[in-house]
Amino acid sequence: MAGKAHVVIFVEGDTDKLLFDALVRYYRQLYGAGIASCEVRNLHGVSRYMSKVSGKLRNQIIPAAEKKGMEVRAVCCSYDTDVFEYAERPVVDWNRVEAEVKRMGIRNFCQVKVEQMIEDWLLDDMAGLCGYLKLKRRPAKLQGKNGYERLKSLYKASGQVYVKGFGSEGLVASLDMGVIREKRADALKQLEILLGIP
Repeated sequence: MAGKAHVVIFVEGDTDKLLFDALVRYYRQLYGAGIASCEVRNLHGVSRYMSKVSGKLRNQIIPAAEKKGMEVRAVCCSYDTDVFEYAERPVVDWNRVEAEVKRMGIRNFCQVKVEQMIEDWLLDDMAGLCGYLKLKRRPAKLQGKNGYERLKSLYKASGQVYVKGFGSEGLVASLDMGVIREKRADALKQLEILLGIP
């Protein structure tokens, strides 16, 4: 008999892990124990994505889940799309990653494309960001050509420095996951189906 469903979300960086952990907590608050068991794993970049995913699943995640009476039924891979947009050949062959996951007996696979980078998602909740940075007024326009540069300019307006992937716990904790979920509904749709969210 199969165990309780377990979903694994692979992310590429520290800030991504914080955000997806917060999102899973948000889902739990809304839907309680009705959603699948879930864990978020940080791969620390997209290089060697396939070998990292298969190695962690085979050597750590599947055996640990089985010990707890659970079955890994779904794998979700999240990544910033900016890495892939200008590459001559894809950095990761997602068909091969999916095939490898399914070869391990895991039925479901999906991708969460973070357009263009995780900072763009953080900027979705400007009210939460400005509150965290203690900015009395929201800047009319943020400087920068991408989410990372715009977030840096917002930090600068508050007299602080944003460093990618470093010390973002308070920042992510100040954000309203409901706002981010609503703005990123299309990107999160498949993950929410796999988690059993109504």
